[in-house]
Amino acid sequence: MAKTILIIGTLDTKAKELAYLRRRIEAEGVKTLLIDIGCKSEPSERSADVPCNTVAEASGKDFSKVMQLDKISAVKQMTQGAISIVNKMWEEKQIDAVIGLGGANGAEISCDVMRTLPIGFPKLMVTCVASGNTRPYVGTKDIMMANSIGDISLNRITKRVIRNAARAIAHMADEASDEDEALKPQVCMTTFGTTMPCVERAKSLLEEKGFEVIELHASGTGGMALEELVLTGEVSGVLDITTSELVDDLVGGMYSAVPNRLEAAASTGVPQVISLGALDFGNFGPKETVPAAYRDRNFFFYAPSITLMRTNVAENKILGEKIAAKANASTGPVAIIVPQKGFSVLDRAGGKKMTRIDGTVAGEWHDQAANSALIESIKKHLDTRKVQFLEVAAHINDPDFAERAVDLLVSIMKIRKSD
Repeated sequence: MAKTILIIGTLDTKAKELAYLRRRIEAEGVKTLLIDIGCKSEPSERSADVPCNTVAEASGKDFSKVMQLDKISAVKQMTQGAISIVNKMWEEKQIDAVIGLGGANGAEISCDVMRTLPIGFPKLMVTCVASGNTRPYVGTKDIMMANSIGDISLNRITKRVIRNAARAIAHMADEASDEDEALKPQVCMTTFGTTMPCVERAKSLLEEKGFEVIELHASGTGGMALEELVLTGEVSGVLDITTSELVDDLVGGMYSAVPNRLEAAASTGVPQVISLGALDFGNFGPKETVPAAYRDRNFFFYAPSITLMRTNVAENKILGEKIAAKANASTGPVAIIVPQKGFSVLDRAGGKKMTRIDGTVAGEWHDQAANSALIESIKKHLDTRKVQFLEVAAHINDPDFAERAVDLLVSIMKIRKSD
């Protein structure tokens, strides 16, 4: 049976381009459906399988009313309608993949729709905004972005891009499903360059024990993706080695994962082991971007575009209280494991030096007083009747620590299984 590709676009501005994309996809032997998300002109019943007036109705408004709205409100209304329609298509298995074609507005609506579809469902966006910051469009989902080079119009360059996109989405839809594979229990694990030795060792041990491991980079979107993945029900356990996004949320760093970090496993009862990886610093961009309020602090210039700021005692007391509160709220097995000798590759006695903003050396990065403030704050606020607490006389990147963390996760997963 031929697969069906859903095409999302604005027929009021991109009719010719969408028609060309449709022809190129169908030339690959694949069926198409076209949903019109345009909000500037009259309904498009003759050229769209799902015309714009139907999209507007799905959002609770007549299209004639949408046309009178300001641009932002109209886009919001059409997005709501498109999400409702497309999700129903997916639930009823009417579509096998989705592709969007458009400029900034078309990409915004199309990607908003795509982000509501599950990970693994093929999603491709062809747009001129793909060469810039795509985080607002992609978010935490597996949306593939194809840069159209020029604005969305038909010429020899954009036709090549559209043809390639048509072939790509047709073959993505035609790929065999992995549903018949024997699926291993999946563990999510957070990682960072400064905790990599621990993560690599833990991953190896988990795979030896028969688990599938997905690593999520603690760069903001990684933490958000972790929380979303846990909510899908596909995750059997979480080994949260690298919780550094909590620091960025506190100090306004560039890798914040928003305040609900550490909450998905707690709310769903998924077994979770929490550690303190990379909580010794917050992340900012180039040193000139460090906020004025922090310019008298101590730093490590990790890369020209990344400046690490050493956490202090006051911040660590707050972080400890937050971590304890989130662990206390867990509805399933949860544990906290603490590396007493340091939280990152920088944070080891006799190791790296920290500097002032002007580059002058300010002393050793390892700050036992700051680290102890974090540990003691966790202990002070933790409900040990509900949360296991383990301190290990090791650095986070020592092999022994990774081994203890994996053993702890496996043990609490057994508790969940026996319940």
